[in-house]
Amino acid sequence: MVLNQVDPKPIPDGDDSTTYTAITPPETVPDVPSDILSDHDSSHGDQPSSFLVPWPGSTFIIRSVKSGHVLTLLDGQIVLAQPGGRGSIHWACVETKGWFGFLNVVSGMFLGYDANWKLCCSVERHRWWEFFCVRPRPEGGCVLFTTHYERLWPVGIKVEQGVEKLAKIEGGGSDGIVWEFAKV
Repeated sequence: MVLNQVDPKPIPDGDDSTTYTAITPPETVPDVPSDILSDHDSSHGDQPSSFLVPWPGSTFIIRSVKSGHVLTLLDGQIVLAQPGGRGSIHWACVETKGWFGFLNVVSGMFLGYDANWKLCCSVERHRWWEFFCVRPRPEGGCVLFTTHYERLWPVGIKVEQGVEKLAKIEGGGSDGIVWEFAKV
């Protein structure tokens, strides 16, 4: 399927009490597309090997260019993990009011951030704390930004008590993690 032929379907954002849930299998199918493993070549350093723009109506595996690890919902936490391991790695791209959102296809919950700015996946509705902007980079890959009042802050690594956590990074700029999106 060609991306410019995909018919994006925004998720309604009414004030009613309707809950939207995904009908999904109990866990992500462990098969990882071969290009996820083979596209990351450490001999190219931090440079992405390919680039695909996320688009509403499609499902993606979101991979860090630098580490080759993928954005994973594992035991209720958002982590960067090796492809093919435990956890849920498929993210459906949706759009609400022009903002992208990423719905975990197994949990039916949206990627967002909590009160401590750490990434989480715990709400059923695509609202302000689950809004994302994807900014392509000239050299390939892209940076994920999320809202901080009227600003956009990149998704990156925040260290708390010696432990690395995925979070939105204060100060903005484009110093976030460089990501690749692999369509599944």
